[in-house]
Amino acid sequence: MSLRRGDQVFVVRTWLESPGDTRTMRGRIDHVASGRRRYFANFGDLCDFIVTAQAATPAIEPPDASDDCDGDAGAGRPE
Repeated sequence: MSLRRGDQVFVVRTWLESPGDTRTMRGRIDHVASGRRRYFANFGDLCDFIVTAQAATPAIEPPDASDDCDGDAGAGRPE
């Protein structure tokens, strides 16, 4: 997976709970870059977490071309 500038990665897990006669959606969201996690019971809380995490995390900068090891793959590493 390649990330573009400003992309954020989240892992969302949802499940249904059945207390009594009702079925309620619950979930958990993890923000990969910060390690922050939140449990939620509605999509509003899910969206709030995403907006907050995106605002608090600096954009991912693309690697500098000078860091590229063109043609030197494995140089300096023992075999």
